[in-house]
Amino acid sequence: MRALRFKILDLRFIAAVLCALLLTACEKPMDEPQRDEALVLKSMQDSVACNIRMGDMPAMQFTWTAGTNHGTSSALYYTIDMNLADSAIADGLHFEIGRTMDRTFSLTHRQMVDSILPLFPIVEDDVPVRFAARVRAKVQMTGEEQVSQIIPLNVVRYAADTTHLYLIGSAMPTGWDRDHAAELQMDNSTLAGYTWTGKMRKGEFKVLATREDWYPAYLRDESVADSSAMIYCEKIGDYPDSKWEVDTTGNYAISLDTKARTIEIRYLGGEVYNHIYMIGDAAPGGWSWDNLTQMQHPESDLFIYEGMLNAGEIKFPVEIKSDFSGEMLFAPEPNCAPSLNGTFDIHTGDPDNKWIIPAAGKWRITINIKKTTISFVQL
Repeated sequence: MRALRFKILDLRFIAAVLCALLLTACEKPMDEPQRDEALVLKSMQDSVACNIRMGDMPAMQFTWTAGTNHGTSSALYYTIDMNLADSAIADGLHFEIGRTMDRTFSLTHRQMVDSILPLFPIVEDDVPVRFAARVRAKVQMTGEEQVSQIIPLNVVRYAADTTHLYLIGSAMPTGWDRDHAAELQMDNSTLAGYTWTGKMRKGEFKVLATREDWYPAYLRDESVADSSAMIYCEKIGDYPDSKWEVDTTGNYAISLDTKARTIEIRYLGGEVYNHIYMIGDAAPGGWSWDNLTQMQHPESDLFIYEGMLNAGEIKFPVEIKSDFSGEMLFAPEPNCAPSLNGTFDIHTGDPDNKWIIPAAGKWRITINIKKTTISFVQL
């Protein structure tokens, strides 16, 4: 019995040793080729313009050589250090890269804003700030560390006032409806450019930084005679609610630069509409797209209908799209009463405001596209 007990204990001891060896084997790094070269860091660019509005687009990128694992097959773990050039680099930022075979590291504009810009001194947006960077390689097996040379890098900050801009006003297809204000597109060929192209009518407009409120906003700078100058207003009361004027209905291209505080309004010309139709309860063809009534077009900007109308709703498509997705002339408000000197909005979708014809009979409707006026007269 005693011999048997020793044999059991021996087996337990052997099992424990085997487990320890297996655990040690699991902790051992995977074999890698022996490396023996200087650790050298390179930047893909000498100067980086950090622009918050470019979000997740790449901004800064580094590459480096493998370094040495001192004749072992141990993995190398890398760290990028960065700080202001006149500060101790060890006290700055440390980006733990870890084990990697491609040896590249990049930061997006958003990541730069979150990590690097807090180190910036108080400088103008255009002033480059000198940074320094290096890479460290640590041998996992021995803990030995190799440090690259320090390389310089210029970082230029551009902190945009906003990353979204919207056009709103009586000159726009969606009028003063904030929820459907037309969004400008970022023009990445410039640091702070935005563009929009579309149909506008005689009226006024301004630029909002959000659809949620009337401010922040870009307004016309009335302190200079140049109408291309604009001013940024953070809140109501910062500046008079001045707007840009559009004199002629047509196609326009809008370009603005939030850094230079300039806007360009280019008239592209062209007759905006060749046809205007009537649809709704009050129209002779009702809501049928197959029985649309087309208005007469005696002059380039003038459309006229003279004939019978029913009591009920009416609006005016300018293109035939039976799913109601096309542009139409809408009333400026819901359940709008017809008048001798009315106006209209041109857009797609909501708000689906219509005129309400109060009584069946003979009517004359006159639309002037250029002046954006509509006249209803019961004959």
